[in-house]
Amino acid sequence: MPRAAFGPLISGAATVGLGAGGLGAGVAGMFGALPTVRIGWLLPLLGVQLRVEPLGGFFMVLTGAVAVAAGLYWIGYSRHEGFGAVPLTALPVFVVTLLAVPAAGSVTTFLFAWELMALTSLVLVLTDQQRSEVRSAALIYAVMTQLGFLTLLLGMVILAATTDDVFARIGAVPDGVRNTVFVLTLIGFGSKAGLLPLHAWLPRAHPEAPSPVSALLSAAMVNLGVYGIIRIDMQLLGPGPRWWALTLLAVGGVSAVYGVLQASVATDLKRLLAYSTTENIGLITLGLGAAMLLA
Repeated sequence: MPRAAFGPLISGAATVGLGAGGLGAGVAGMFGALPTVRIGWLLPLLGVQLRVEPLGGFFMVLTGAVAVAAGLYWIGYSRHEGFGAVPLTALPVFVVTLLAVPAAGSVTTFLFAWELMALTSLVLVLTDQQRSEVRSAALIYAVMTQLGFLTLLLGMVILAATTDDVFARIGAVPDGVRNTVFVLTLIGFGSKAGLLPLHAWLPRAHPEAPSPVSALLSAAMVNLGVYGIIRIDMQLLGPGPRWWALTLLAVGGVSAVYGVLQASVATDLKRLLAYSTTENIGLITLGLGAAMLLA
């Protein structure tokens, strides 16, 4: 086998292995929380804390399954395209971050994994950076994802200031603080999920990214926006006032209708799939809003 073929093989095999490991850990977490793991040296001062619970385990199963399929396809795809060391290294790292977000056991670990996920996905979107369309799409994606991260960071900092351990329990939080955190985190998670009006990056970055990366963006990463809404806004902050549910219903409904209309007139297949992702996430958000309202 030529030396150049080893890079795609190692990158793809690592992605498949990580996906399979995440899938297995997710299944174990769904049927009972796994022991908490703390890696003190990985993040200065605070360390990294991982705790797989049933909800996070479910999203790890989804992510792991997609990563296995994407990793297998990546081997031949990256070999054919002649990718360099940067995207070959970035893909397994991206999968690690996708699995670390639902496995995060502390606010700092969650935010660290979330930002690293954004950065590695940006690197992968820029794989074919010689093309102006790729650079333009990456710029829009970078702006949208960082604005979303800033609102998410602000919301989590406000919430962390009012309770001892956000991911373990939330005590008595004033209504004003809860409402503020809900709005901020919904913006942050909604931007990553591709909900309107924060969806602008998805139909641009999705067509320009390598196909296996597009699969991970639309079938794994956007799901983590949904995970954040369920985990933070519904489980930890909720039950909230009725307007929270109505907001989710409105955003979900508009996103679903807009996505299906744009997909119906799209001529580029990958752009069609991107708008279809917005539609599907909108339908899921509709379901979350209905669940919150009827609860």
